[in-house]
Amino acid sequence: MPDQLDTPWLAVIGKALAFLCVQEIAKNDPKRVPDLPAKVKFLEKMGLPPKDAAHLMGTTANSVKTNLRQREKSKGATSGKKKGKR
Repeated sequence: MPDQLDTPWLAVIGKALAFLCVQEIAKNDPKRVPDLPAKVKFLEKMGLPPKDAAHLMGTTANSVKTNLRQREKSKGATSGKKKGKR
């Protein structure tokens, strides 16, 4: 029986289960994974490579990286001007 379950099938089963987990969490606790990059990061924490996690969510790893970079930049963004004393 173990010979029948080749490594590629185990990978397919694992990715399918990971996808089902992220969909279930998105349905039950939407604040935990509010958007696509959060879902991809969740899948990465479950052990999927970034490329595979992004592909499962229907996007590319570069798109997710760009989105996360823009989000981090906007959170820490300043006008570049030094605040003066009042």
